[in-house]
Amino acid sequence: MPIVVEHDIDLPQPPHEVFAFLDDFKRVPTWLKRCEGVAKLGQGPNKAGDKLRYAYYEGGKHRIMDGVISTYEPDRQLSYRYYDKMMQAFIDFHLEPQGQGTRLTHRVELVPNSLLCKLLLPLFKAKLPKQTKEAMADLKAILSQQDLA
Repeated sequence: MPIVVEHDIDLPQPPHEVFAFLDDFKRVPTWLKRCEGVAKLGQGPNKAGDKLRYAYYEGGKHRIMDGVISTYEPDRQLSYRYYDKMMQAFIDFHLEPQGQGTRLTHRVELVPNSLLCKLLLPLFKAKLPKQTKEAMADLKAILSQQDLA
């Protein structure tokens, strides 16, 4: 059974500025505390189908998940799918213009692949909403402190 968490925030920047920020993988560790880095495996501008590698720290261990950009619609939607032996993680950012700014919807879906992960689902279910809200609060704080243009 998957775990799904969705959270909305309103940002003062227009969608193209928010999308550009989210699309810059070097910035992910600045707003996602457990992330140690996201790397694209290849050259050129980001696009759907590009392979990714996500490094993170969880449960006292450094871990890595392979991934792919699943949706790439500039200024509208950016989605990833990460996977390893334990689970699949579907990450989605949907951007809607809201006046001069942006309504950003962040959706996370975790699907267990292993028995161990299925046993740990109650823990993930308890932690994921808080982690998602904290990440979006950190993102909003960073974006409110800088001019992205």
